Amino acid sequence: MKKLKFLMAIHSHQPVGNFDHVFEEAYAKAYLPFLEALEGHPHIRMALHYSGSLIDWIEIHKPEFIYRIGQLVKREQVELLSCGYYEPILALLPDEDKIGQIKMMNERISKIWGFQAKGAWLTERIWEPALAKVFSDIGINYTLVDDTHFEKAGKNAEDLGGYYVTEEEGRKLNIFPGSKFLRYALPFKLPEESIKYFRTYLDSGKEAISFADDGEKFGLWPHTYKWVYEEKWLEKFFSIIEDNSDWIEMITFKEYIQTHPPSGMIYLPCASYSEMLEWSDGYFRNFLVKYPEANNMHKKMLEVSKKVSLIARQTSTANYQLSQVQRYLYMGQSNDSYWHGVFGGLYLNHLRHSVYSNLIKAENAIDAIAHRQNNRLEHVLSDFDCDGKEELVLENSKLKAYIDIAEKASIFELDHKERTINLINTLARRKEKYHEKIKEKLLKKSYATVAGTASIHDLEKSIPEGLDKFLVYDLYRKSCLREYLFKNSDISLESFLRGNFIEIDDPPDEYILNSVENKDRKLSAMFKRHFQADTLQFELEKIIAMEPDSSKLNFQYIITNQSESYWEGKFGVEFNFSLWDPGLVVKGEQDGIHNLSVKDSWFGMKIDFMLDKATRLWHFPVETVYESESGFEKNFQALGILFHWDIGLKPKQRWDISLIQDIIS
Repeated sequence: MKKLKFLMAIHSHQPVGNFDHVFEEAYAKAYLPFLEALEGHPHIRMALHYSGSLIDWIEIHKPEFIYRIGQLVKREQVELLSCGYYEPILALLPDEDKIGQIKMMNERISKIWGFQAKGAWLTERIWEPALAKVFSDIGINYTLVDDTHFEKAGKNAEDLGGYYVTEEEGRKLNIFPGSKFLRYALPFKLPEESIKYFRTYLDSGKEAISFADDGEKFGLWPHTYKWVYEEKWLEKFFSIIEDNSDWIEMITFKEYIQTHPPSGMIYLPCASYSEMLEWSDGYFRNFLVKYPEANNMHKKMLEVSKKVSLIARQTSTANYQLSQVQRYLYMGQSNDSYWHGVFGGLYLNHLRHSVYSNLIKAENAIDAIAHRQNNRLEHVLSDFDCDGKEELVLENSKLKAYIDIAEKASIFELDHKERTINLINTLARRKEKYHEKIKEKLLKKSYATVAGTASIHDLEKSIPEGLDKFLVYDLYRKSCLREYLFKNSDISLESFLRGNFIEIDDPPDEYILNSVENKDRKLSAMFKRHFQADTLQFELEKIIAMEPDSSKLNFQYIITNQSESYWEGKFGVEFNFSLWDPGLVVKGEQDGIHNLSVKDSWFGMKIDFMLDKATRLWHFPVETVYESESGFEKNFQALGILFHWDIGLKPKQRWDISLIQDIIS
C-alpha cells in the first residue's frame, strides 16, 4: 500500500539576554513535556532544532535534558538541525559570520550528541538566494521554508510535495516546503482534521508533506498548555499517526533525501512566512528602514564584524581570545531584537540591551588585543547608518558617542565601555497598524475572550482599559542633545509630549559640521546652522567636547539673533536615556535647576548634569504600546528630560548655555 511520508521539524529558541524565568517557563510548559511525549512514542520520528542560546541554558540548568535528547538521537528517532548558533537572520550577516555561526553550531552538536547535522533551520524562514551557496559550502544539505516561499515563485501550494533543488553559483541546496495548512492546524485543530487532510493529500498523488514550526506553540503560547498536554492533544496526535501507520509513515528529512529524488528545481525569491511578510511590508530588510533603532543595531554589528575580521588577520593572538571576541559578536547578532511582529523583540529594551552589551564587549576585547592606549581621543566621520549622510563618532577610553549631524547633531548612541551599556538604547513611539484595532475595540467596549485552541495569529487578544491614552507618536527619534526653538512660547509639558508644538524653523535646516579639533587634551566638534522665520534670522552653534579617560561630555550652545527685531521665546534641550530613575520616570516639573542627578536603579549608575544657567526641567517616561504573544502591552523605553529657558534677544545679541554631563558608574 502506498504510504504518505510525513516529515516534521520542531524548532525551539530563547534569545540571548532573555530573562531566566522565561527560559524556565518555556522549558516546563513546552520543551520538557514535548520531549516526554516523544519518548513515549518511538515510532514518531522527526527533526529537532535547539538554538545555541537555549542549548547553553539547558546544559547549565537542565543537563538531564541533554542526555534525553541524545538517547532519541542514538535510536535514530530524531535528527538534529543546525543553524546560526545564536539564531541570527543569516541574510543580514557578512558571509564570514554566517559560516562562523553555523560552524559553531555544527561543532557543538557534534561534541554534545555525536551527530553530524546536514540540515539547517532557517531563522524566521528568512530566505535570500545567496544562502544556497553559504549552506552548500559549509556542508549543509537541506533547509526548510514555507509553501509561501514557493507561491512567490509561481508555484501552487497544493501541488507541492517532497523537496526541491536550488543553486547559487552552481552550489546546490535541497529545500523542503512546509505546509501552511499544517502550520495552522497543529496543534490548534483536532488531530482527526490533519489525518483527513493527509488522506486527501495522498489521494491527490503526492507522497510527502512537511511541517516545520516553533516548539513554543506546543505549550508556551497562550492557552496551549492546557489544550496540548492537560487535554492530551499531542498524545492523541501521536497516537492517531501510529494507528494509521499502514498509510502514514514518519521519516526524517535526511532519510527522505537519501531514498527519494527531488520533485523539481526551484529558484525562490526573497521571502519569509506570510505573517512576517505582512509585518515587514513584504521584505524583511524593510524593518531597517521603518525602525532606525533596528538599523542602528545592525550597522553597529557590521562595524564590529569588520573589526573582528581585521584583528583576526592582523594579529597572532591566541585562538581562545579571538574565539571570545567572536562569541560576543555572534551573541550580538541574535535576531529577536532586530525586528517587530508578534514574536519580534525590538520593543523589548532588555533584548536590545543584550545586543549592544555584547557588541561593546567585543569592541572592548578588540581594544585589549590591539593594546590601544587609554589616553586616546579619536573621531571618525563616515556614513555609519548607510543613509547617504555622514555621521560623526567621538571616542575616548570611556565613551563612544555617535552623532547624527543631519538630525540636529543629536547623539543617537552613547556607549559606556566599562559597563558595556548604550545609554541611549531607546525606541520612539511609532504608529503600528494594530493601534487602530485597539482604538476600535476600546471604543466599542469589546474586551477579549480567548478561545483555547485558537492560533496565536487568530486570538482575540486582551486590551487593558485606558491603553489608547498611550497611543502618542513621536515626530523624531528619541536621542540626546536635541534642541528646540519653540514658536509657541506657552508650550506645556503635556503638549510637548504629544507633539503639539511648532519650532521656529519648521522643518529645521540641517547642521553643518564646522570643525573637529583635537588639541590641548580635548576633542571638540563644532556644528553650526542658520535659519529664519518671517523677519527673524538666527545662528545656532553647538559644541560637543570630550577629554581623555573621562566619562564627562561638555556641551555648549550659542544662539545669535542676526535680525533687526527683538525676539522673545523658549529654548529647550532634550535628553532620552535608557535608564530608570524612580523619581524622574513620572511626568513632572522642577524650576530653578542648576544641577540634576539621574540615579538609575537598573544598572546602578548615575548621570550628573551641571548647568551654568538655572533651568526649568520637565521629566517624563517614554512608553510604547506594542503587540506580543499574550496581548497588547505598554512598556517603558526611555527616561526623557527637557531643560528649557525663556530668553529674549535684542538685535545682534547672543545667548549661550553650557552643560556638563558626567556619567558615574
